[in-house]
Amino acid sequence: MNILKKMERRFGKYAIRDLPIIMIAFQVIGYTLKVISPDVLYAICFDPAKICHGQIWRLLTWVLMPPSDLTIFTVIMLFFYYWIARMLANTWGDFYFNVYIIGGILITDIGMMIAYPVFLSVGSAPALLSIAYMSACVTTYYIQTSILLAFAFTYPNAQVLLYFIIPVKMSWLGIFEGILLAYEFIRTPLYTQKLVILLSVMNFIIYFLSTRDLRKITPNQGRRPSGRASSAQRAQSSSGGARFKNASGHASGTASRQNASGYTKIYPNGARHRCTICGRTELDDDSLEFRYCSKCEGSHEYCQDHLFTHQHIKNGVPGGQ
Repeated sequence: MNILKKMERRFGKYAIRDLPIIMIAFQVIGYTLKVISPDVLYAICFDPAKICHGQIWRLLTWVLMPPSDLTIFTVIMLFFYYWIARMLANTWGDFYFNVYIIGGILITDIGMMIAYPVFLSVGSAPALLSIAYMSACVTTYYIQTSILLAFAFTYPNAQVLLYFIIPVKMSWLGIFEGILLAYEFIRTPLYTQKLVILLSVMNFIIYFLSTRDLRKITPNQGRRPSGRASSAQRAQSSSGGARFKNASGHASGTASRQNASGYTKIYPNGARHRCTICGRTELDDDSLEFRYCSKCEGSHEYCQDHLFTHQHIKNGVPGGQ
């Protein structure tokens, strides 16, 4: 069994809930400190020399460091990163999303603490310059970038409106972000920045190599934080697979899929997925991806073309109140 699955069963109940909003809250705190009390940032930034002298809180507090100046575009991007982070948390489950984010922080801490004595021993001007700029390079910018890469890998065919205006496919946005990272890696003279880029990509690669089946998980199948099956799931499992009727009232075989409510939904011709908007199933196109919407009332599944563009169903009607 995958080690992450074992960890989830044992520690899933301790996963941090609503981590995406906590991450954005940290950014807001960081930008607020930058405006009203910049000196505080010097006390919480990543400084390996001071960490070695006992200021170990810096191993965590650097996540409050704002990665850029606060502009209207920064605010828009914060909303965008919150949205994609929330989607990943809903799809993967709290525990797996925690592992990805906290793993990125730990990998950065370990990599930087190993790099510090190496740069000191080298003693060249570029190495010492990299140490001097280490606190400026170690921010959540590249962790946010790794979230975008993870989202593009999980939802490659999804289309989003960049800056609420530009329609772009996530696969292309992920490729562009990868090219941008490669350009920054080649262009920067700072070894520290090169290392931070490598560590963020390493976290992305390690995580997805250890969770190869994660792209197959839909939001309703996302691993529960406690790692325990619900009573409805246990009841359905113990019954050996009950027979349910589909929307047209016709029975069509043994239960093959559970919806977000814990009940089984099946479709004609043995289809396991169907888009609420266009009615397409995986039998129409095996490249289609389907996800449940957590904002719609009831159990409503959408293909990648309509997941982000549909009106949320409230009180049984799209856009209802």
